[in-house]
This record gives sequence, structure tokens and C-alpha cells, in this order.
Amino acid sequence: MAGLPHDHRTDRTAVGHVTVLVNPHARHGAGGAVAETAVAEFAARGVDTEIITGSDAQDAAERTGKAARGDTDGIVVVGGDGTIRLAVEATFGTHKPLGIVPAGSGNDVARNLDIPRDDVTAAVEIIATGHTRAIDLGRVTFPDGRGALFVTVAATGFDASVTARAIDMRWPKGQARYTLAALRELVRLPSYHYDVRVDDVEVDDDLVFAAIGNTTSYGGGMQITPRASMTDGLLDLTLAHHPERFARATVARVFPKVFGGTHVDHPMVRTMRGKQIELYCDPPALVSIDGDIVGELPAVFEAVPASAAVFAPS
Repeated sequence: MAGLPHDHRTDRTAVGHVTVLVNPHARHGAGGAVAETAVAEFAARGVDTEIITGSDAQDAAERTGKAARGDTDGIVVVGGDGTIRLAVEATFGTHKPLGIVPAGSGNDVARNLDIPRDDVTAAVEIIATGHTRAIDLGRVTFPDGRGALFVTVAATGFDASVTARAIDMRWPKGQARYTLAALRELVRLPSYHYDVRVDDVEVDDDLVFAAIGNTTSYGGGMQITPRASMTDGLLDLTLAHHPERFARATVARVFPKVFGGTHVDHPMVRTMRGKQIELYCDPPALVSIDGDIVGELPAVFEAVPASAAVFAPS
């Protein structure tokens, strides 16, 4: 459809065959059962399926990339945001649309695309109807040349440390896991001195964290960048100033507000937006993207406009 910003067209694809990438470990082992239901739903609609699991992440990525370069009409991810990121990396540049049957613990990509998170039949129906949208991606690049794409949020500092801790926690599930991880990270709460450049604007400050969002949320609905859009060709940045007094108490009051996105109204929080964001900090802070730890700062983050097609409601 013409006229959308940055060529974010919507389109319709005839769907007769899909390749289903399954993360059987998603949602603590529920991914396999979700995939079985999805395959049955596709069959009921006359859509043929081929299933990929892979012996490990690299094998799954290689097989997914090969499928995307073949005759399949789309790659369907049965898993969470981390599995979606794997599929995005593997299919980047092929222009093959991605479908999502949510089966993760966070499912923030589905949340931001209005894809039902607990209704396999409805998620399959969206894919079978063939309606696609173009969305932006984010890209992080480190000084050694390593780079990675992300769909939701790149977290650095305190919230990346919270993510790292939450990854290792088996209990509780959902948002409560991140709340508990945040409380545990508050015990040490380091201050990072950041040098930030957003396009041509520079910021020099002591921060608790800096989060870069392509979507409004991560971590199962934590609205860290509540005004972000997947179709504006930009990345949103949320900076949290390190309070000079009562730092732990202040962060303990403010951080839970991310679940409603109201933290951005607090004086310690600043928001920015741009095409390219450079972050340097001392000491080096962890970087997580779509819930996976991928390195540490410094790094450059940039928007990659209209670079992926997804099956999604209009």
C-alpha cells in the first residue's frame, strides 16, 4: 500500500506451503505441543508444512536460511522472541515473510503486532490469510565488527543485567520473574558513566541504564520504550539518570513503572529518538537484544527501516 512511511507496504501472499521453525524448549517445553497444534491447523486450511528444529541454534539457523531461499511461502516461528530473532537473522535479505505462533515466555514481538499470544488457531489464521506488513529492525555493531539484528529492544546497563539474571531463573514465570531479578540486581546497582550520541545530539551523564527500542516492550510486556514504533524508521532511547541520593530506593520505585510505561514521566528518565545511536560507558555495560546477551558496550545501534515482512493483522 503506497504512502506508508519508509515504504512500509502491506501486501497479500498466497500461502500454500510454510516452513515451521520450532523451538521445542520454548515456554519450558511447551513449544513442541504448540507446534503440533499449529501444523494441524495449517493442514485444516490446506497449507502444507515442513518442520525445522535443528540440532542446535546454528543448525536451526542454517536450515531456516536454506528454506527461506527455497520455494516455501513463508517461515513460521513457533517459539519466543529469541527464536524470532534467529529466524530474522537467517532470512534477512531473502524477502520471505515471517509468521509467528507465539510459544515463548515474553512474546513481545507478537504483542506489538497484535498477534494473539494464547490462541494458536487465531495465529495460524493470520498467516493462512496471507496479509503481510513491512517492519523495521534494529542492528547493533560492536568495535570488532561483530553485528546482530534485533526486533524488540536492546538493553544496556541495569536492565541488561536484569535480563541476564532472569534468563537463569526457572521461577517465577512472566513479568514476576523480571521483577524479582530487578530486586536482586538492586543490591549492587552500579552507576555507569555514559557518552551518548543520538544522530547529532550528545549526552554525557551517569546512568543506571540505556535501552534502545524498536518495539514498545520487552521481557513480557515491560514497556521500556513506550512510544516506539516498528514502522517509523527510527529507534527510541530511554535513559535513566543515576540518582545522587537514595539511588536504590528511587530505582526500586521507578523501575516497576516500566510495566505500564509510566516511568518515562519521572524526572530521572529521559527519552530520545533517532536513526543511529552510539553508546560508550565506563565501566563497560552488558548488551542484550531480544532477551539474549550479545556483548558489552561500546556499540552503535541503528534502525534498518522496512527490512522484514511479517504475517500480521491489517
